[in-house]
Amino acid sequence: MTSHTLYSAAPRPRRGRRLSTAVAMGAMLAGMLSWGGHAALAQSASAGDPYTAKPTFWFWGESDVPGMDKWMAGAVKTYETLHPGVSLNIVPQSSDTLIGAFRLAAQSKSGPDMDTQWATLPTLTPYWTGAAVPISDYVPASETSQWVDTGENTVDGKIIAMPLYLIGVSLVWNKDLFKQAGLDPDVGPKTWPEFLADCAALKAHGITPLGMGNSDGYFGAWMFAIYAKQELDSLGDLKSAISGTGAYKMAQFDTVLHNLYGLMQDLMAKGYVNTDVASLSLTQGWTLFPQKKAAMSFTTDGNVLTWATTLGAKSIGVAPPPIWGTGKLATTYDVTQSSDEFITSWSKNKPADAAFLAWLHQPDNLKSLYTQTNAFPADKRFPASAISDPLAKQLYELDTAPVSIWLENYLPPQVDNNADIPAGQLITSKAGTPDQAVAIWDRVIKQWRLQQMKEFMQFKAWAASNG
Repeated sequence: MTSHTLYSAAPRPRRGRRLSTAVAMGAMLAGMLSWGGHAALAQSASAGDPYTAKPTFWFWGESDVPGMDKWMAGAVKTYETLHPGVSLNIVPQSSDTLIGAFRLAAQSKSGPDMDTQWATLPTLTPYWTGAAVPISDYVPASETSQWVDTGENTVDGKIIAMPLYLIGVSLVWNKDLFKQAGLDPDVGPKTWPEFLADCAALKAHGITPLGMGNSDGYFGAWMFAIYAKQELDSLGDLKSAISGTGAYKMAQFDTVLHNLYGLMQDLMAKGYVNTDVASLSLTQGWTLFPQKKAAMSFTTDGNVLTWATTLGAKSIGVAPPPIWGTGKLATTYDVTQSSDEFITSWSKNKPADAAFLAWLHQPDNLKSLYTQTNAFPADKRFPASAISDPLAKQLYELDTAPVSIWLENYLPPQVDNNADIPAGQLITSKAGTPDQAVAIWDRVIKQWRLQQMKEFMQFKAWAASNG
């Protein structure tokens, strides 16, 4: 989730090893026997030999899901064994340069054949600028219909990129610390007043209520994604405000932002967040929870399960973030595919790219993705019966809620980087006011409209047709 972000690092780098030969060969045999769709994909490709190619794949995922690089390396080895004519070059990407590096590559059209970007606007923007092609042009609907959350990357009736995994953001609390503060350890706060009351009780007992970090701006971006959304009635409100068209005006959105930063300022003033929040990154702030230095945190599925091994599952409580807003989106959950994979417009063998990416959704690959990383695959064919851990079952139930939105996905990258992140940092560092934070948004959105005219016009058209 750009800060879209999730598992043991910012929702938006990396390590990589290979699977053992035995595991790889087992997966290879299963793949050969169990997936007729792979052959169908090859037949549907518009041109080129999908099994004779040397594609380069700029891949990002380790920051979201620790172990993802290792899983990908094993999948590549298996695929190359299945198809000796294919040689895949996987180049891990950094969170800090993910968008900028691809933007530079797109200028010369000499970068990767496949690329990872964060979901929605960071993915749709390369499509609008001619740097990406719809993956649904190369993968049949019988396959893409099984993918989850494709709506985050659909435009003009085309699926631009392939989701790989899901990431949800919940509120997690330490039941032992709740008990010490005289709170019911089995009941987390459902509303914002309840959350504030719990924070007050915890602080009164010398316990830091909420442990987070915002030196990188991601805590603030997460608060935007979770709580600005709760004040909206639809995604169309956000799109209308940013595009300057439609019934929902920027002045209305300014009020939402002002209230959000007032909420954050209140948390800081009351001492409900760790005092060093502005000097810690999101991941550094998260370390406070398993160290029992904070009673609550907003975090990802992977962190919850990791912390359960440290503290014991019986000490962990999870629930959706407390409800603060009164908009129609207030009760929606906060899950996203976070990042996705697409094919570049300059790739010389797009069918080969599509064949590999779609093969990653082969059922045995979905199972290994979960067993090796604890990440939930973004595919309807993943069986919930494969989840045996009670806490993981609870998280999966949250992640598969009927409606989930990660609002940050719908910000143009320039607005996300230059407004969303610094505005939150202004508040957590106590260097500015909500009025000044809102002013950053207004200034950056105006700059974006003028500096990225083509992107802006595409955004307006998208907003009008996908409100």
